[in-house]
Amino acid sequence: MTYPVGPAPDGAYVVGSDYGQSYDEANAMALMTGGVKGAFSGAQDQFKDQFEVFTDGQLALNQRTDLLSPLLDFGSAYMNTNQGFNQTGQCSFSNQIGPMQGCRLSGGRIILDDKGLWDIRCQLWFDFINILTGTIEWQIRVLTPSGNVFSQTRAKLNDSEAVSSTNICSVVVPAPGYQVQAWVSYIAAFRGILGGPDRNRLTVQHISRDTSTGNTGQG
Repeated sequence: MTYPVGPAPDGAYVVGSDYGQSYDEANAMALMTGGVKGAFSGAQDQFKDQFEVFTDGQLALNQRTDLLSPLLDFGSAYMNTNQGFNQTGQCSFSNQIGPMQGCRLSGGRIILDDKGLWDIRCQLWFDFINILTGTIEWQIRVLTPSGNVFSQTRAKLNDSEAVSSTNICSVVVPAPGYQVQAWVSYIAAFRGILGGPDRNRLTVQHISRDTSTGNTGQG
């Protein structure tokens, strides 16, 4: 074959002559998957050190209620793993951390075993998202024994980076059996809620058994 400026040099590749004929389907798949695997492995290397497992020393004290004041009802829990995809709904705080007294874990919630004023604190840790909205809305909810919402405190943030969010709620309940949960009402699909005792916590503390004064927080 000749070119406008002369014949093609010996050994030169001529487009259209035998392009691709030396590669079969297996060769092509190997090239494509190899590139993807290499890129994915490189990306994993950047993040693998961020998810090292942390063991909290309080876990060894889960049965040590003698460390709590006999006048103090207290309990704390964390989510052990991330929630998975599409996180709207209850965050499952299923793992006790430290001694619990006057309350207990059930179904990812903390059950209050006495009436009166309780102080509630919760922290959640959200993974980054880079292609969808960074808006997150979530609540601490206090449910009646039958599961209806009795009281709640809302939190809202707008951040696409990995971020933590803390919410607090004080509530007076008229009887034992009320339930405390963390509830995510709005979050981008595929955005993770990260677990582990160093990233999230749901804690309740009994302040008083008095239910006769003040606003219960219902509403």
